[in-house]
Amino acid sequence: FRREIDSYSAFVEADRRTSTGLAAYLHARGIRRLFLCGLATDYCVAWSALDARAAGFEVTVIEDACRAIDFDGSLARAWADMAAAGVQRVQARHLNE
Repeated sequence: FRREIDSYSAFVEADRRTSTGLAAYLHARGIRRLFLCGLATDYCVAWSALDARAAGFEVTVIEDACRAIDFDGSLARAWADMAAAGVQRVQARHLNE
């Protein structure tokens, strides 16, 4: 959102206080459920998923459409944090079931 700030979340800037405006944009359009994927599972995807949950969205991470950095257990911690927040996990092949 701001070129001079390196933020991990699509919803909240790196200062952890400033909104990017994405949650308000999605809420205004009646979107309630989000599917997330990307790089890196344990940073950008996880932070975005957690912030989306905090903003009131149902969140599912498409696990096999992500890749992690997995530094010193960061992936396991991210999955635990996301599970505790109510983030769901799915494999891409199960999206149409």
